[in-house]
Amino acid sequence: MLRTVPSVSLARSPGFLRYGAAGAVSAVYAAKAPATPDADEARRAASKELSRPIYHQGPGLWQRIRDWILDHLDTGSMVPGVPSWVSTAIVVTVVAIVVALLILLVTRVSSARRVATPSLSVLTDDRDAATLTRAADEAAERSDFATAVVERFRAIIRSLDERGIIDEYPGMTALEAAALAHRALGTHPVVTPLHEAAHLFDAVLYGHVVSTRSQDRQMRELAAQVVTITLPAGRPLAGATAAGPGAPV
Repeated sequence: MLRTVPSVSLARSPGFLRYGAAGAVSAVYAAKAPATPDADEARRAASKELSRPIYHQGPGLWQRIRDWILDHLDTGSMVPGVPSWVSTAIVVTVVAIVVALLILLVTRVSSARRVATPSLSVLTDDRDAATLTRAADEAAERSDFATAVVERFRAIIRSLDERGIIDEYPGMTALEAAALAHRALGTHPVVTPLHEAAHLFDAVLYGHVVSTRSQDRQMRELAAQVVTITLPAGRPLAGATAAGPGAPV
């Protein structure tokens, strides 16, 4: 007689639950998993990742200075009698001020060597002596003594030309202008200071010296003397080229 074997649902068997369920989950993940990227997609993904700001952030200048100080100096004990963090803050502040002052000093010296004027030669524009004098006065008021010295000397030469003492010509240098004045005025007391002013003009214009208030005062005194000059009777107008090196007036 055949025995009837009780049927057991496969879905409830332990083996199916262990292996069949795992296989089903694996099949689901396999269906959702992306395909392996090709070379172009991999490069694009890498470029996108490396373009993130986190890979390009670096310490700034002040942060580097601070880190260098902290690495090489015991800033916490440099100011006695105060907490270490206060000592560190004081040292970092002092160093920052010193660096800022050095930068300011270099900037001022560089700017002092550059004359803020629209042209190297007064002959390239039509400004008269009065206009040049005003430009020199305005430059002196803002402590730009380089421009003040250069513009006042040009005003002096323009004044000599306007009153017929010398005759300006294109390309005339400061020393040539002084030589023309010497020819026209002979041994007049203003001739020697005018030559000295011409040398100062060249030195300031080319940045060989940094102008000062005393040099501005020297040019003002010379300008006051030149105003009173008149061409001596019987002397021709000095306009021939005078040899001598120098910058164009």
